[in-house]
Amino acid sequence: MMLKDKIAVVTGNPYGIGRASAALFAREGAKVICIDDSREGWSDDAAASAELPHFLADVTDSNAVAGVVGQCERLLQRVDVLFNLAGRTIKQRFEATTDETWQRMIARNLSAAFVCSQRFLPLLKKSPAGAIIHHASIDGFLGNPSLAAYSAGKGGLIPLAHVMAHDLGGYGIRVNCISTGGIRDTHRRARPEDASRIRVTPLGRTGMPEDVARVALFLASEWSSYVNGANIVVDGGRTAITQGCYED
Repeated sequence: MMLKDKIAVVTGNPYGIGRASAALFAREGAKVICIDDSREGWSDDAAASAELPHFLADVTDSNAVAGVVGQCERLLQRVDVLFNLAGRTIKQRFEATTDETWQRMIARNLSAAFVCSQRFLPLLKKSPAGAIIHHASIDGFLGNPSLAAYSAGKGGLIPLAHVMAHDLGGYGIRVNCISTGGIRDTHRRARPEDASRIRVTPLGRTGMPEDVARVALFLASEWSSYVNGANIVVDGGRTAITQGCYED
């Protein structure tokens, strides 16, 4: 098993990538801790079992996260993997983006990764081979219309990972990003825009949470022991070709 005897923390996204990653990490031998600000979506399956305990905490709140870290330290002593998945989207055109929306999106999509990484760092330093993974987005380096705050927040994760990879490498902690595009959460129905996205995706399908979870497993494991400061794109090839240059 790729994560035998490892301890992994997964934050947020109970409906899609979070659940798929937590379940896969557990199948590969890890003890998994799930953190989110709600139990909704975790009630069945992943966090319902004793092997996958779930902590309620606002991951943008430094004090709340510190409280969870304290409990993890008492229960587990160390952490080997931190997968920063917490994120939210509010769609507003730029001129209609409110200060509140901007602050909420930056806090949830960028600051949460900073807060969780800093607070869990003492436990990650105790790991013989620690790994931090940020869930970024192709919107973070290309932008997405009417998602200025979300795109800016996700875009900040990539240089954050670069700096952390440098600063934490001396502790044996690797820091990488996964930038996703077109991944379908399992709880929602197909939407009209899915078809247009599929048309510009070379693989011709929507991505599933498991597609991302398997990449996260690679980055969390010793198979990626010399991968540090990378940004792996998981989008079916959508960003591989210049937009507007597709053949009819």
